[in-house]
Amino acid sequence: MQEQKDTATAEKNNVRLLYPLNVWGLSFGCAVGWGAFMMPGNLFLPHAGPVGSIIAIALGSIAMLIIGANFCKLAQKYRDNGGFFAYVREVMGHDHAFLAAWALIVTYLSIIWANATAVVVLARFYFGGVLQWGFHYKLAGFDVYAGEILTTWLVLIAFGCFSAYAGKAKRPVNTLMALLLFFGILLLFSGVLAMSPRHASFYPAFDPDIGGTPFLQIFSMLMVAPWMFFGFESITHGGEEFRFPIQRTFPIIVGAVIATFLAYSLPIAIAVMGSPAEFATWHEYIISLSHLKGFDALPVFHGVDALLGPGGMALLAATVLAGIFTGINGLYRGCSFLLQSMAKDELLPAVFATQADDGTPRKAVFLILLVSLPIPFLGRTAIVWLVDAITISGAIAYAYVSLCRYREAKSGQDSTGKTMGIAGFLLSLFFFFCPIVPDLLLGSTLETESYLLLAVWSVLGLIYYWYIFKHDKQERFGKSFTLCTVLLFLNFFSTALWLRQVMVTKIPLAQMGGYAPIHDALNHYSMIQIVLIMLILLFMADIFTTMRRREHDMSKRVIAEQRASHTRGAYLANMTHDISLTMNAIMSYVHLARENGEEYKENAGCCPHEALNGLYQSLVHTDSISHYFLHLVREMEKVYRIQSTRLKLYPVPTDIRYNLKQVKDIFTEQMQDKNIDFMVYTAELENPYVYCDKNRLQRILLNLISLAYMFTPVGGSIAVTLAQKGFAYHKPPEDSSRRRFLLYADYELRICNSDAVMPPEISSQLLHDCNWEQLFKEEGSERGLAITKHLIDLFHGSFNIVSEPGQGTEIIINLTLQLAKQSAVPIHVEQEAANII
Repeated sequence: MQEQKDTATAEKNNVRLLYPLNVWGLSFGCAVGWGAFMMPGNLFLPHAGPVGSIIAIALGSIAMLIIGANFCKLAQKYRDNGGFFAYVREVMGHDHAFLAAWALIVTYLSIIWANATAVVVLARFYFGGVLQWGFHYKLAGFDVYAGEILTTWLVLIAFGCFSAYAGKAKRPVNTLMALLLFFGILLLFSGVLAMSPRHASFYPAFDPDIGGTPFLQIFSMLMVAPWMFFGFESITHGGEEFRFPIQRTFPIIVGAVIATFLAYSLPIAIAVMGSPAEFATWHEYIISLSHLKGFDALPVFHGVDALLGPGGMALLAATVLAGIFTGINGLYRGCSFLLQSMAKDELLPAVFATQADDGTPRKAVFLILLVSLPIPFLGRTAIVWLVDAITISGAIAYAYVSLCRYREAKSGQDSTGKTMGIAGFLLSLFFFFCPIVPDLLLGSTLETESYLLLAVWSVLGLIYYWYIFKHDKQERFGKSFTLCTVLLFLNFFSTALWLRQVMVTKIPLAQMGGYAPIHDALNHYSMIQIVLIMLILLFMADIFTTMRRREHDMSKRVIAEQRASHTRGAYLANMTHDISLTMNAIMSYVHLARENGEEYKENAGCCPHEALNGLYQSLVHTDSISHYFLHLVREMEKVYRIQSTRLKLYPVPTDIRYNLKQVKDIFTEQMQDKNIDFMVYTAELENPYVYCDKNRLQRILLNLISLAYMFTPVGGSIAVTLAQKGFAYHKPPEDSSRRRFLLYADYELRICNSDAVMPPEISSQLLHDCNWEQLFKEEGSERGLAITKHLIDLFHGSFNIVSEPGQGTEIIINLTLQLAKQSAVPIHVEQEAANII
């Protein structure tokens, strides 16, 4: 019933409506786009031949299945719309999550831009110059026209609005387009296969002219697997929309990878089987592409046009448009969920964390659209440079998710998971390093400008990280140096390789005009390299400085907290000691009250006056002690307020005789049980009204009298005398801003016990400086001694002990207290104090 209710709510809000087929369409559609129909002629066949390319794509599919198994396993544990970003954040922290997100963003945006501008390229082939009107300029060899810019804008805006407002319609439309893409490729392949002339063959299996062994050709194409498959993982962003168990995600990924393999492999076969009749082999055709124009220069388009005619070209156009549609729509979705998740983690303004009623992060969609609008002005060539670099950024994301899988498997003792994680991580390292090293692979080396874009991307990433790091009030960032290290390495490495590639292109100038042009170019490009390196070093220096300052502040806070924790522990130990004394007193009076009650029963209701008076006194003393006990409990509630290693005094106006009365009430019954003559004298007090921390003064009395009680034998005596020494006098205030002098008086407290000698080690500890903090850990008299010493130090008082065999022990404490007015003392305190002996 609850499941049906949740389903109905999901239907109403348009969320959690993605079925397995919908998710397959998203994964497959994001991986396959315009490039699947262009790469056979400009990458696969010229560098690995048909057989080598198909083998490489098959191996790349296996590699992607390993990556897919890793992120699917993480998706089962962390069901979050943030996808890769959320997985890395939970396993490795926010620093690594930022780098993974930065790599994903540039990759997703690049594919969106490439597919959007592909519409213009497709229009040029099908309709000629129909969009080439308005202002015109050339950038990086590509002609940019106002009409084509407006067309690209319309594509971006249309898809942005569709992603933001289409609601339920997005699900079936995207799925239908993915099915059209898949079955369109199958139909085109079947038609070309049926109509192919006999001369078409896959011989030679590998490219004979490019050089290198078949293994090197296969390996070179394998290293661009992230370029081919990137986007198939975008389903992890928005995973909360799945309307099926998350465990089924991996079979869906397997289906998407197989479909992607066919989508890249079958166009290669179409290009080979559709080779023009005037060329003996596909190889002769491919090496002549630079001299051909129109569809003849595009092997896939030529093969369909030559063998299937206008109907085939219409189906091809629909298939290509379906690939463009699924690529843009799917990555709009995935990227918007990624940005929303980053906004929830305060990496972006909070406005982008909001979502519509149907669960669509519309503000994030509009952010993608806003960032994309200037891109058409750069022209198609500049976008291709950026797209070439996504192999590197994609490898970073795949490396992170594989490393997360390894860590999770290691903590869970999952040997299979550890193997898959290590395998995915090693594959990602190959995908990262092999394409970035010039001339290491055949045909997959980055363009010169792509190296510069990688350097710029690393600098922008570090600047943005610096901004987040400086505004991180929760101190979630700055825990790892890996992010800065990776970006610094990428900056140094890419700028150095960019400068190298630029110089390689300038070598012909030396043959034509000497070394002067090369020298000037070297100076110019070296300055660009220096600026990029200095920028990243500058921001890294500030980040590291801030990290060290935070670490220093953290160390200080940790030390302060350790000291405060130690003080709290000692404080609680003191309180438990005082509570035990108070509880003993209460129990004694309760016991006395019970004895009086038993006597009342024995006399059949005729209770003697002495018994009634004893019962009354027991209740009075219990009430007095209970007030102090309540204070101790309230003091324990305030332990969390202790933030330093030193307690503070809180002086209040009080009658000092009242403190002695409470202490007397606590010990009277215990003294009687031990037959100790216990007396308290306050006759020599001219000024009994003072400002002091009465609670801590009581604790001093409690511990000293308890100590005297412990060492006084049965039948002995204890006398407590409080006297004022001299007259009151004026004293300047401690606060220099106050001009009025204050009245103070000196008081002497004596605790004498007869026939008792305090052990020398106890008196030595009390009289001399010692590690009293260590005494808090002891039990019995040592703890009481530590409490007393600490509290007397707080009062800035002094004390002395005189202990001689045969004469007893006398403890003398001297305190200086500020005098208070009688009117400031609570009335009940004054009345209680009047009853003291």
